[in-house]
Amino acid sequence: MLTLVLTYWPVLSIVLILLLFLVSLFAPGWAGATAGIVVLLSLGMAIYSVVQKQMRLHREKPIGRTRLILNILSEIIGITLAMAFAGLLGRYIAEIATGRISNDLAKLIAGIGIGLLVGICVGVLVRRTWGRFVS
Repeated sequence: MLTLVLTYWPVLSIVLILLLFLVSLFAPGWAGATAGIVVLLSLGMAIYSVVQKQMRLHREKPIGRTRLILNILSEIIGITLAMAFAGLLGRYIAEIATGRISNDLAKLIAGIGIGLLVGICVGVLVRRTWGRFVS
């Protein structure tokens, strides 16, 4: 089962995003629960990949268990903070940018596009900043 999930990781991510979009269109009452599930699954995938990366690095160059756990926790905390920051900043900027748009469909599309751009920018910023701290 785990190898199946790991093999189709990108497809699974796209399906989850499409599921979130479809649920928000056809069953708006369930959109919050679905969004929470998608965010938790995304965080779970990120944590799993962090643990796998740190374990691989630990096998290549053995370090103490305490240092391994600190590395894993610091990377997980960084990912969680980056996700929260991207979500909050994306929502704030999308509200400002789409406040004067009257068409709901145009507002939705613009909000999604702005949110994606802000998320990408925050990801690049965090990667560069995190790379300076780690090096």
